[in-house]
Amino acid sequence: MPTDSRPPQPSLPTRLLLFCLCGGTGLFIILTYAGIVPWKPSGRCRAIFCDPYHWQVLCFGITFFCAGSAFVLPRRWHRVGQLNGLCLLIALLAGLTGSFLFR
Repeated sequence: MPTDSRPPQPSLPTRLLLFCLCGGTGLFIILTYAGIVPWKPSGRCRAIFCDPYHWQVLCFGITFFCAGSAFVLPRRWHRVGQLNGLCLLIALLAGLTGSFLFR
């Protein structure tokens, strides 16, 4: 009798909620970077990036979107899941490296 060694997945409504939270945040960041969502600068800036038009911000948006889409991809789509994970890893490492090296 074969057993399934994969851990159980959350229910579909939970996975959709996680996708909406993570993927929606990533999509908002990407759309802000693209200029589709309006952005108004504040008077003072104490952050590393004072506006959303840096490539590191785009990398973090891609990371959030890939993390959200990982919740809703079916398990039978192995190659798409691997490509999504690779894209998530590359975007995260690029964003972190860019944030630390290009201050």
